[in-house]
Amino acid sequence: MNFKKVSLITAIAVSTMFTAMAADTAQPNQSMINSSQRSGQVMSNTEETMVTTSGKVVAKQTAGRRVLGEFAPTFAHLNDDVLFGEVWSRDLELPAKQRSIITITALVSQGLISDALKAHFEMGKKNGITKDEIAEILTHIAFYAGWPKVWGAFPIAKEVWGE
Repeated sequence: MNFKKVSLITAIAVSTMFTAMAADTAQPNQSMINSSQRSGQVMSNTEETMVTTSGKVVAKQTAGRRVLGEFAPTFAHLNDDVLFGEVWSRDLELPAKQRSIITITALVSQGLISDALKAHFEMGKKNGITKDEIAEILTHIAFYAGWPKVWGAFPIAKEVWGE
């Protein structure tokens, strides 16, 4: 299988999963907890929540398991527990807002104007990206990734930021 086919298959799978994730990411972070600095390790609090490296209690990601069930349990585990459970929770190492900017840039640059992008726009807004910032981020991306890709992203951004 060539690289382009693998990339397309991966993009379709991730896009499908992000449709379901939009509901999960719309949940706001819960209250802060008192804790000493953790060693970069995510500590589980309950089946529904987890603790980030900075001590925030947040909802666990479950979209991979919900969408894929037993069809692709390894992929669901990597999505829910590793990507969103471990990587996104390392907020001392890189704040969630910056992770959102990086992810949005990667998706738009690849031309993945889909439910995945909308889910990450929603997550980015929740992580503190303002309307003015997303407009500037997309404008900047246009010069490096291509005008048509960003034109495709703006209607989704306008929907998420309420215009």
